[in-house]
Amino acid sequence: MATGQSNEAQTAEAALQAAFEALGQGDATGAESRARRVLAIAGASDPLTASVDAVVVLALALAQQRRAAEALPLFEALVARQPQVPEHWSNLGNALCELGREADALPPLQQAFKRGDRSAALFYALARAELANGRPLPALTCIDRALALEALDPEFLLFRARVLFAMDETDQAAATLASLRSSALPFDLRVEAAEIQLNLANYADAQRAFEALLVEDPGHPGALIGLSTCHERHNRLDEAEAVRARVDEARARAVPDVGSALAQLDARLAARRGRPEVARALFEAVLVDPPRDPALRTNLRFELGKACVEMRDHAAAFSAFSLGHAERLAHVNAAHPNLMREDGLLAALDRAVPAFRTGVREGADDGHRDPLFVVGFPRSGTTLLEQLLDAHPALASFDEQPFLQRLVTRMNASPAGYPGGLVDLPAAHRRDFRAQYFADVQRQRPDLAARRPVDKNPLYLVRLPLVAALFPDAQAVLALRHPCDVVVSCWMQNFRAPAFAVTFETLKSTARMYDRVFRTYFDFRDAIGVPTHVLRYEDLVADVAGEGRRLFAFLGLDWRDELLGFTERAKSRGVISTPSYTQVVQPVNRRAVGRWQAWRPWFDGETLDLLAPWVERFGYSLD
Repeated sequence: MATGQSNEAQTAEAALQAAFEALGQGDATGAESRARRVLAIAGASDPLTASVDAVVVLALALAQQRRAAEALPLFEALVARQPQVPEHWSNLGNALCELGREADALPPLQQAFKRGDRSAALFYALARAELANGRPLPALTCIDRALALEALDPEFLLFRARVLFAMDETDQAAATLASLRSSALPFDLRVEAAEIQLNLANYADAQRAFEALLVEDPGHPGALIGLSTCHERHNRLDEAEAVRARVDEARARAVPDVGSALAQLDARLAARRGRPEVARALFEAVLVDPPRDPALRTNLRFELGKACVEMRDHAAAFSAFSLGHAERLAHVNAAHPNLMREDGLLAALDRAVPAFRTGVREGADDGHRDPLFVVGFPRSGTTLLEQLLDAHPALASFDEQPFLQRLVTRMNASPAGYPGGLVDLPAAHRRDFRAQYFADVQRQRPDLAARRPVDKNPLYLVRLPLVAALFPDAQAVLALRHPCDVVVSCWMQNFRAPAFAVTFETLKSTARMYDRVFRTYFDFRDAIGVPTHVLRYEDLVADVAGEGRRLFAFLGLDWRDELLGFTERAKSRGVISTPSYTQVVQPVNRRAVGRWQAWRPWFDGETLDLLAPWVERFGYSLD
């Protein structure tokens, strides 16, 4: 009897050793079978009584096979039996992360850290858990600690890009992704990288990545959904629907995140095809169990709200937009705890523009044509206007870029800052600033040649003093629209700029910002003397040819009747990054005129009091 027990013990010990070796060699299935053999030899009702080590190997082997649901109870039993072992807590947290329960993983991962685990895997899991709990700053700290230990781990780098996206640091996120392009990533990580490119609105890069993935796996649902989304963002709806038709729904819906992405795609395509009731139902279904990514979840609220608007259910739309704003604001406060009520652009609203020399030609002999700036409050028709201007062969516009803001940032590094530094701006600085600006333009439009650049960025309205200091031959077009329509439209958008989460949180806060922006503009308008053509959106959509002739006469350019087809031309331009990308490719119409009237019940007294003077000044009515 004793000999038999001894033989069994030896057999179990040998099997356990073999299990450890298999696990170390990456043979998870072999490790699993050997660990189960150890437990079978012991024959105890409680596996932990038989062999804690065998349970550890079994749980890890299951986790390596992506069978986290089976591994989870084993890890839970291990932390109960040996709470002093940090690896048990870490493994439990990782299993929860793999099951999509990152938020629940934070306490056990914190226990692992408390008990001495300082591994890269722990910091990665902590980063995932922190982000899932709406804490992007600690998530960035954790993923950076993981990368300090394993600097080239592609999974860590991808997650760092995801965290930076959540923090609205899109340039840094793109740079992190760029560092991976030369790496031979596994297929699933390349899918993730392409999805991050999509979230960052780098649609051309994302499209190329998805197309390459589909060469290897033509039926991969995530890649097909991503490619279809790229086509939709490029306003290629037929292509988007053709790619969508290739998705195997059973395969897609077998994975929760992919199934949700498919439903979101279907909702967007339905909205684009004029079926808001279908879009609304799909968005509502997705939001029953919304995506874990707070940025994506918030965007769904706004998309749902717009579908409700199309159905004329403004009460439901108001609820969706309000919830979206609340989520966005909470996320921005977590990601930007030190954010002032205005960002660098809007901070100028509190600084008086000093008297300075305008029309200075020092440095203007650099061979560049000074730009035309299209400005106004957001959602005033600037994108539509830009498309009309870009259709003229003498002009070339580009997607909204922070070129002027970069110059302001440089100026703010000096003691005088902006706009104080405009008073004594040295000629060398003026030449340097111009050189940087036109270098940025050239990178954006390498085909510029002799054409005049059109820089459309609405709130550069408050940067016109800098324009007056650097570009003596610059002109501006000020786009106006009924102030109440502008306020409603801004409030309905999920802008990427973090400060706009505060600025446009409510109709009232949006009206306050509208009032501040135009009071600031009219304070300095006459002093800076930038030639400006004022164009009302309502007039443009009512008479494109008439307003177009007046606009191009101001610019010293001829009018051509073929310019009337500018919305068709816009379809071939590629991505339009502004929220109006779906509207500007449609024939010019008046559907957006007077939309604020449907929202009048939500305009309180202060909101209308703020807007009424501007309604009168710009020639509109509150009737």
